[in-house]
Amino acid sequence: MSAAHDFGPSFGIGPYTSEDLRNSPEEGKGFELWNGWLIEKMSPSLRHNRMGRGLRHLFIEAARRANADVLVDGGEYEFKLPSGIRKPDVFILEAKAEETGFAEDEIFIDPSDLLLVAEVVSPRSGSEAHDRKIKRDEYAMVGIPHYWIVDFRPVPRIHALDLERGRYVTNSVVTADEVLVVERPFEISVAPSALYELGRRDFA
Repeated sequence: MSAAHDFGPSFGIGPYTSEDLRNSPEEGKGFELWNGWLIEKMSPSLRHNRMGRGLRHLFIEAARRANADVLVDGGEYEFKLPSGIRKPDVFILEAKAEETGFAEDEIFIDPSDLLLVAEVVSPRSGSEAHDRKIKRDEYAMVGIPHYWIVDFRPVPRIHALDLERGRYVTNSVVTADEVLVVERPFEISVAPSALYELGRRDFA
């Protein structure tokens, strides 16, 4: 969930910059930056959290089977896009990009090294339009090859998109016990309903 926010008189009323995000309370934790607006990522529901954990577990295990040198995470990692700063719910990133950023003590990561991004949609929240439309356009613009839009209500659903000629096109849409199989960035297969069980605990 998200909503436009300001940090009070000491920060003015915007537009805000990435520097404002870094200098905000707790260095902007829990916020994204979009076209000068600070967007608060409100506390998600338990189902949202479990779906996110399930996706992380799924991607980690698939990467291990493929022997892929990647980082799977989400939430607080910050990616700098032309429109601002985004913090995807779950992502797959080339491991060398995180190593380079670590060595150079970077704050933000270049999104061009992302292989796949997944956003879990909180229905009827301020972030729903961002996840379904705005981030879809943003992620395509910076060349992220694969984008998953994941729903948990009214039924678990995965909308898997692939980048073609600068736009996302639908690879597959599966719900409940239907099985999604993709070959890129490496083989991943799952039924959306299974993500809840995968996310019961976070062993990664």
